[in-house]
Amino acid sequence: MASSSGRSVLATIVGWIIVALIVWFFFGWILGTLRFLLRIIVVLVVIGALASLYFRLRGDD
Repeated sequence: MASSSGRSVLATIVGWIIVALIVWFFFGWILGTLRFLLRIIVVLVVIGALASLYFRLRGDD
């Protein structure tokens, strides 16, 4: 019985490690996607602000 109980505990530990790895990769993917989207939004806002400033300065001539 001791061997069966030991294998059961080991199987539980291995199962939790598998779940932890899946969650870690999944949240890494989500955070990476959010960082990418945030970066795109920041770049578009900066380009829009620079274009607006350019056209305002150019329109004064």
